Formats: sequence, structure tokens, C-alpha cells
Amino acid sequence: MSATAPVPAMCKRPSGFRQMLDRHRIARDHGCLLIIDAARYEEGEVLRQIYTLDDDPDWCWLFDQTPFEQDRDAGPIVVATTSDSLLCQYAVNGWAADEAVLVLVSGREPDEALTGFRQSLMVQLEHYGPCFLRPYDSRFLEMMAACRPEALGSLIGKGDLLMWSIDRGGEVDWSSTVGIKEDFRGLNHEQDAAFERFLTSVHGFSR
Repeated sequence: MSATAPVPAMCKRPSGFRQMLDRHRIARDHGCLLIIDAARYEEGEVLRQIYTLDDDPDWCWLFDQTPFEQDRDAGPIVVATTSDSLLCQYAVNGWAADEAVLVLVSGREPDEALTGFRQSLMVQLEHYGPCFLRPYDSRFLEMMAACRPEALGSLIGKGDLLMWSIDRGGEVDWSSTVGIKEDFRGLNHEQDAAFERFLTSVHGFSR
């Protein structure tokens, strides 16, 4: 007889995208932003797919209104849609498997909702100086959720929901965080040696 009692199925943390929406009581047709790391694919591939699924997409670049605006084509594409749209369904079933899309559920205007991400693209490290970050990287977000949840919550506005996917050996799980600040400005610009060590652990995070 086993000395370990089985965990009831109802206690299992939802890991699917739809289950995650239900867990946070998000309506299936709620507005959301898809933050797509288009640089992971062939040039133009993501835009072609977006226009295939939405003939009039409401989109912009994450690098707009940042010091990296001149290189915005190298940054993520952001598309406003709804969580039940064909585009969102494609993202969840396609790009999510490559850890190449985030879903930000928010009622804010896109430029406002993206403030925390845009202001977290560059930090000043204690020993290594200026450092470009990828706060839209799923592995970075997963490690932040485990080690620095309060800092992670500062990327988005209070009450907003951020979801990202992690490929665990062929099985895609979804994680999430909820914004905690009304005045959200992303990560602190000045970061100490502990954050440098944290970045090293993210670099070694296994897919």
C-alpha cells in the first residue's frame, strides 16, 4: 500500500489556455493583446498569417515609442484581438508551441497596456552596465514568476492578466500573472548583482 495519498484531480492547477481564462474568470470574447516574437520566424511570415486570419488587424510594434524604435521590425508585433478570435486560436495552437507569443488581457489602450514592457527593455546592471532585456521571453517570465513575482507583476497594470506558454518536452503549459500596480512602470532601471545572477539562471533554463 502506498504511503503517499493521490492528489485529487480537482486540485491540479489548470495549464491549458482556456482553463487559464476560466480560472481568472475571463470571458471567452474578452479583448486581449497578442505579443508575438516575429523574429523567431522567417521574415514576413507572422504578418502574412495575421492578415490571413484578420483582414483588418489592429496592430503595432512593441519597440514603438522606445529607444529601439528604428529597429522595431526586429521586435515583437502586437495585435489587438479577442480571446475567441481565429487569430488568437491560431496563436495558442501554433506560436505558443514555440514559446513565441504572450497574451495580455487588458481593457487599456495598447500603448498604455504595453508601458511596463517598453520601459523594461533596457536596465543598468551593477557590474556589467547597460543590458538589453527580452521581457517578452517566456523563459524569462517563468523564472520571474518563480523567483521575483512582485517584479513580474510590475510589467502590467493592476488587474491585467498576462499569460505565456512553456514547452515542457512537447507538452505546452500555460502560466500567468496578474498586475499589482496602478502606476506600473516595469522593472527598476537600476539592477544589482543578484539580478545579474538571476539572468544567468534564465539563460540556463531548459526548454
